[in-house]
Amino acid sequence: PVTAPLAIEPWRIFSEPSKRARQIMSLAPLDARQIEIRSLRIGVYASACMAVAGVFVHVLSGSYALLLDGLYSAVMVGSGLVASRISRNVVRPPDRAYPYGYDGQEALYVLFRSLVLIGVLSFAAISGLSTLIDYASGGSIAAVTLGPVAFYSTSMVAICWGLAWRHQHDWNRSGRQSQLLLTEARAARIDALISGLTGIALLGAPLLKGTPLAALSPIIDSLLVLLVSLFILKEPLKTFLNALAQAAGASAETEMVRSTRLALEDLLAGLSCWLLDLTVMQVGRTAFVVVYLNPNQPMDGAAIDLIRARIEERCLELLAMPVRSEVILTATPPFSTTGAS
Repeated sequence: PVTAPLAIEPWRIFSEPSKRARQIMSLAPLDARQIEIRSLRIGVYASACMAVAGVFVHVLSGSYALLLDGLYSAVMVGSGLVASRISRNVVRPPDRAYPYGYDGQEALYVLFRSLVLIGVLSFAAISGLSTLIDYASGGSIAAVTLGPVAFYSTSMVAICWGLAWRHQHDWNRSGRQSQLLLTEARAARIDALISGLTGIALLGAPLLKGTPLAALSPIIDSLLVLLVSLFILKEPLKTFLNALAQAAGASAETEMVRSTRLALEDLLAGLSCWLLDLTVMQVGRTAFVVVYLNPNQPMDGAAIDLIRARIEERCLELLAMPVRSEVILTATPPFSTTGAS
């Protein structure tokens, strides 16, 4: 039987979009995308220069620590090119080819980028350890020429910090939603750390002569490769695990789920329906919210659409990121126990 439309009075508790929500939605997607693409393009050019400089200075100095720095920049070049392509896709609306949208591409980008960095850093750590073992076994290690090191390290630190600032600044300008810009800003800061610590250690190695640490002077380059690789490995590993959870469909953080539940319970208070449960997932820059409601009176499609629109508005205001939502009417909780899921 055809159910009667829900009376309009209960829905008057839904206000017009709040000031905060209007501010979040005020930045046109096209403007945000252009800011993001421009920032990523600058990153590609800067990283390409740093990669070439790292390899060139490695040839001049013989330092494998500087080669690691150059290879890290080369990874940033490749990831920046891929990120630019993904940036164009993630803002596209869902279609028949991708019915849940293109947001998953951003999570996959972060995942595979982290995998590449883990591979590069692991290879560098193994190479450095192998060199140290050879030296301990009586092998010889070529001396590092320090001439170009000071200028290279200073220049790279300045470029990397400038690049990190630009990505962070553009992340703020584009609505604080882009996981691409956050990832690239983090990578630029790590690259600055690599360049700075490598330069300081290499230039300080001659000062070890005549001290109890003089034995470290010949192997300082290989020791740097090992220590820097192990130190930095934690960051891409953490990012990889987070992106893997998103790509696998894991729930968002408990605090995000809890705050979303409280906000929606407040929103739905006074309506003739019960909030049975909800799920919150974050994929890239987008949150997916599914709300399970048990109405105690008939609802037509227009009423459900209105609920969905207001849920998205409230979640957008709360989470400050793009939101996609779905409302499911059911009498049975979707999970064995209610709560964060």
